[in-house]
Parts: sequence; C-alpha cells; structure tokens
Amino acid sequence: MPAAALIGAVVALVVLLPARVLAHRRRTGRSGVVLARSAPGAPRRAAALLAAGTVLTGLGPAAHLLGLEWAWTPGDALITHAAGFLLLLAGLAWAAWAQATMREHWRMGQDETERTELVTTGPFGRMRHPIYSGMVVVALGIAMIDPTYPGAAGVVLLVIGVRLQAIAVEEPHLRTVHGPAYEAWARRTGRFLPPMG
Repeated sequence: MPAAALIGAVVALVVLLPARVLAHRRRTGRSGVVLARSAPGAPRRAAALLAAGTVLTGLGPAAHLLGLEWAWTPGDALITHAAGFLLLLAGLAWAAWAQATMREHWRMGQDETERTELVTTGPFGRMRHPIYSGMVVVALGIAMIDPTYPGAAGVVLLVIGVRLQAIAVEEPHLRTVHGPAYEAWARRTGRFLPPMG
C-alpha cells in the first residue's frame, strides 16, 4: 500500500497548499503565506513542527517504496487500510471545505500586523480549527494506509505542532483582535472537535 499512501499524501499536499495558494492569489492578489515572517518562539517552533510532521508523513510511504523496511503490517490489514482511505478522504474534504470557507481571510502562518475577519460559518460554526483537524485526520489516514515508523512520527509531530500553533499562536492573536466576539465564538465551539454537549 505504499504507492497508494504516497499518492494520497501528494494529492492532499497539492490540494491544501499550492492549489489553495493559487485560489487565494486569484481572489486577493496575494499568496496568503506568511510563514517566512513567523516570529521567534512559539510561532517558529509550531511552523517547524508542522513542516516536519508533514514531511515525515509523506516520507514513510516514499521510503517504503524505495525498499526501506520502516513499515509494519497491522493486525487486520484490510480494515486498517480501508479505514485509512476513509480518513484520508474525509480529512481532505473537511480541511479543503474549511479553507474555502475562509475565502480571502485564509492565511498560512500568523502575521501579527494583519487584521482578518473572524470566520464563524461552515465548519467554523462547530470548531475553531477545522483545517488543522482535517490535516491531522489526513496524516492519520496516510499512516494507516501504509503503517511506517516515519509516518507515525509525522502524525505525532503534526499533532504537537497543531496544538502549539492553535493554542499558543492563533488563539491569543484572535482573542486580542476580536475580543468579545472571539470569546462568544469560543464558548459555543470546540477547539479541534465539535462540542459534545
């Protein structure tokens, strides 16, 4: 299954990054990517963890295809692989929908000088970080389609990077910029999953 996992990783990467950047550039004239301007500290650490997690997730199946035995066979391979495909597709659809919902307010990274509107519709009506949730689900799906040690490490790093970016970088910025509107939205939504009650 390494070829299927690698194709899934490439498709997800293209849909969520270059395709989104091109769509954003057509809409706004700007790329929406502000990673190069990441401030030292948590923003830079989060960006590094997100990049490392993404690379490792794709490196696992690529290494497996090259004959490196960094993989294992799950107990029930058919169910694991099928669940992985479903997670990959669901996560990709969810993240792409969330990106499209943000329209001109989408950014990759955080620029403290920029003031975008608070998006609370679509998937943002249920959770505050649906793009990150979708990315983690995509990575988990890839790691289940072709279970490898680098892929598993990539999922872990991605989860850590997502939490750091969301909690230490984006939420304080949104709280500062949007004040009571952010607080009201935060009370009625979940962070990475819809509220359970």
